Amino acid sequence: MPQHHPGTFIAHNNIDLTDVPWALTTHLLSVNHEQLLRTTRHPFVARAANGTLAKPLVAQWLANDLQYLKVYKGLSEQTLAIVRRTQPVSNVSDPEDVQTRLIAWLEAAIQNGNREEMFFAEVAEIYKIDIGITESIKNEGLRRYETLFRTFTTNDRHAFLPWLEGAVMLWAMEKVYYEAWSWARRQDAQDSPRTYDKDQDGGAMRREFIPNWSNRDFLMFVEQLERIVNEAVSTAVKGDDGLWGQVKTRTHAVWEAVLDAEEAFWPDGDGSARTGLNGTVIPGFPEGEDGGVVGSTYGPRAENEQLNAR
Repeated sequence: MPQHHPGTFIAHNNIDLTDVPWALTTHLLSVNHEQLLRTTRHPFVARAANGTLAKPLVAQWLANDLQYLKVYKGLSEQTLAIVRRTQPVSNVSDPEDVQTRLIAWLEAAIQNGNREEMFFAEVAEIYKIDIGITESIKNEGLRRYETLFRTFTTNDRHAFLPWLEGAVMLWAMEKVYYEAWSWARRQDAQDSPRTYDKDQDGGAMRREFIPNWSNRDFLMFVEQLERIVNEAVSTAVKGDDGLWGQVKTRTHAVWEAVLDAEEAFWPDGDGSARTGLNGTVIPGFPEGEDGGVVGSTYGPRAENEQLNAR
């Protein structure tokens, strides 16, 4: 059983999720598990691990990933504002308070995102990779994330755990990313030479990016948020089946939308980046009659020191 992936075990052993300390994230990891594996073991990731991605394809994908960082930082900032606004004043100075810990994590996420942008620029300069973005090369995954962020920012929050969707979205994004690139690193260690002179991108992915996105610091950062979310949900739900059902309904939509966006982020096998249309309905977010999202907080959509936060 994978040490940091209890979802598979839970999914096949009829365990009462409310009786385990990692209930929410374990539950989500057991939902659409085949898609999770498909997404985190994508052929693009495998090719990155053996150095066979052409530099133009790497450049196009990195340009999209750099734009994704703007979504990541924006979501972190919005979630941070929600937590600060709703945290009881009496708990602000308590370092053990779960919302205080979430605030610290979100502040670190924003700082990591800034450092990651600088890291992209440094690597791009060293390896002569053009990471400029245009509307024409935006892939479907980036478009989906931009739509998710617009949807998140334009909706009213639930009174119960108002920051839940934002925190779970950030955890899901980081979790899937870490799983993908740690899998790539294992393939690299098993199958590829430890020299980079034959890598089609000059070694940018195998020497720079994959180690950055698969190291232990990144793992601990992701797991820190996982512990915070699970503890907060467990404390707030307190065994109430109705509240637990509400939490699952709200977070299912988030988890499924992130999986869809991450899967769409990888270029196709022929090397072309998939593109989508603005305003595409996101699987996992069924729309109501008013354009809102059924079963979650999402309402009508708007019209128009770790170098490893992705």
